[in-house]
Amino acid sequence: MIYTLKKHIDEEIVHEIVSGDQGAFKKLFQKYYKRLCQFAFLFVRSKELSEEVVSDVFFNVWMKREQLHPERNIRSFLYTSVRNQAINYCLRENPIHSMDNIDVYKLEIATMYPPFDDMIDNKLFSERLQQSFNTLPERCRMIARMHFNDQLQSSEIAEILQISNSTVKTQITIAIQKIKDIFDKYGWNK
Repeated sequence: MIYTLKKHIDEEIVHEIVSGDQGAFKKLFQKYYKRLCQFAFLFVRSKELSEEVVSDVFFNVWMKREQLHPERNIRSFLYTSVRNQAINYCLRENPIHSMDNIDVYKLEIATMYPPFDDMIDNKLFSERLQQSFNTLPERCRMIARMHFNDQLQSSEIAEILQISNSTVKTQITIAIQKIKDIFDKYGWNK
């Protein structure tokens, strides 16, 4: 139900963008910019280049807004466009991949105003989760991040990465099991 509601809201925003509403475009930009930069970083390995890739994609969305179809999934379209733009950039420019001091895979625990003790526990849990998350193989980590952080459906991830839906589901299952195993190994789940 939440996915359907989000999709409906995105359809409304895209419909407004098609009619030239700059405010709606700004909403779309603000909603996806940070997540798309994190996603682009997986390919270009540079904060500046990932921002450039995502900015180029949004520029193209605005310039070709009349060609958008509100009923199509804009989220999948944006992720696919960023992936393609990042790959094209890498092929064209062959940049030196540098690891900026960015924690791309940081998983945040969504709490509004936790008590102080909960903040400490959540911070420790988040750090441990991040440590275990970083041990995953790169492709598994990418798929898990898209699923858990970006809240993409497995079918959307499959479409974006051009792999089968069953592969995505398998990688998510592997990620969950490996993270659970690490928590068990170090006794973090107690």
